[in-house]
Amino acid sequence: MNKLTEKAFEFSKTGVFSYVDVLVWLDGSRDSVNGIVKRAIGAGEILHIHRGLYCLAGKYNRHVLDRNVFANLIYGPSYISMETALSIHRWIPETVHSVISVSLGRAKSFETTLGVFDYMQVKQRPLFSGVERMKTGEEPLTYFVAKPLKALADYVASHKKDWTGREPLEESLRIEPESLDELQPADFNELEGVYKSRRARKFLEGLRMELGK
Repeated sequence: MNKLTEKAFEFSKTGVFSYVDVLVWLDGSRDSVNGIVKRAIGAGEILHIHRGLYCLAGKYNRHVLDRNVFANLIYGPSYISMETALSIHRWIPETVHSVISVSLGRAKSFETTLGVFDYMQVKQRPLFSGVERMKTGEEPLTYFVAKPLKALADYVASHKKDWTGREPLEESLRIEPESLDELQPADFNELEGVYKSRRARKFLEGLRMELGK
């Protein structure tokens, strides 16, 4: 087992770690440390997820890693939203191939060993209103994801949709009527005054009125 793999197994509770962690765990020059990292990756013991971000691979990891865990780490501050969040909440039937997130920063896309991570800019304040922390089933692996109503408002804002009711949600996104009926007044209250997007605000107002929430 590579020296880095041993250190990561010993010190990383999640199996996920950064290059800064590597420098703390390993003695020697940058060149020698980088050589150890490359050998660990080449041996298939470590996965290089993104610049400066790694995880233990396969049998070396105590956890079954969910790629959603990496979304907040690759580019942030951010949270998973739109179709990916709706799929997580089982509001839409489709499997979403990329992990879609919202950030205050510029839109970006990253191709990684775990797949594509897309980030969309949606101007709002505060960023994490209507966002919850979800567990992957194994502590301490968690990630931030938009609640369904926030995921919909983000979708409307990002895609510039002039939607003001439930019909396009059911027809375009194939959301079941029963799911929309589950929304509560507290879900709408949580997002009041959050969005700068006029479309998002009109969507939330129109949907709330139509649902009688």
